[in-house]
Amino acid sequence: MKMRKEVKIGIFTVAILALLYWGINFLKGRDLFNRNMTYYAYYDNVSGIQMSSPIIVQGIRVGAVTGIKFRPDLNNTVEVKFDVKSAYRVPDNSVVRLFTNGIMGGKALEIELGDSPNALPDGATIRSESETSFLELAGSELDYFKQKLDQLISSLDLTLTSLNSILVDNSGSIAGTLEGLRRGAEAFGAKGEEIRSIIDDINEVTGALAANSERIDNTMANIENVSGALAEADLSQTVAKLNGAIDELTATLAAVNSTEGSIGLLMNDRALYDSLAEASANLSSLLEDLQNNPKRYVHFSLFGGGKNK
Repeated sequence: MKMRKEVKIGIFTVAILALLYWGINFLKGRDLFNRNMTYYAYYDNVSGIQMSSPIIVQGIRVGAVTGIKFRPDLNNTVEVKFDVKSAYRVPDNSVVRLFTNGIMGGKALEIELGDSPNALPDGATIRSESETSFLELAGSELDYFKQKLDQLISSLDLTLTSLNSILVDNSGSIAGTLEGLRRGAEAFGAKGEEIRSIIDDINEVTGALAANSERIDNTMANIENVSGALAEADLSQTVAKLNGAIDELTATLAAVNSTEGSIGLLMNDRALYDSLAEASANLSSLLEDLQNNPKRYVHFSLFGGGKNK
């Protein structure tokens, strides 16, 4: 019995619809041939989350968002329903985090698996957290830099205002200073020839020193040798001679002061000294009388006669 054409069309239509339904669910992250676990999470704001937004575990897509509902009875929170493949076990202390899936990507949910040995049952609620998005973070950083930039601009404006006030109040002094600098530059230019002459003299002196560096080195070496010889000279012999002379002088003075020698007796015996003094005086008187009256002491006779006694 041949199948009627209408029946064939009906079967084909049902198959197409079934395939379309499966494809739509597949694109939404649902797997009709595998059992899924359904979980719930609650947020204050789910901007960017939509149906079929991915559920991520350690970078792997394990499910998708299947429902979004506003719950005024739960402090005006938003309920997010999502499915996770039953092959992935979710501990009961896990956290589902709302984050931005890439800089240009949309929002997604990431499950941060806990370490509890107990798994969440089907239909359970997972503790939720919201992660600051890249744009929100960038916006907060931009706000911070904008605030700092405003402060910097205000400081610059105040500084420029103060500087302008100082310039206005001291314009006369500044003009005088500039005039002084101008005159100084002119004077420096007028003395340029003298300065060049001084520099030339300095160059000549340094050149002469460089040309005679060998002689200077020799002179310094000679001075060093002389000073070394003086430093190394043996002065012990000279010192010994000086000590000997001092000892001899000391002995001589001791002999003079003693009564044993002639000089000592002469210096220390008063009677001998007086006798010598008296004899010396008599001798002087005799010599004087001899000079004055030589005839008393010397007699000459041409005829052999003499003076009668």
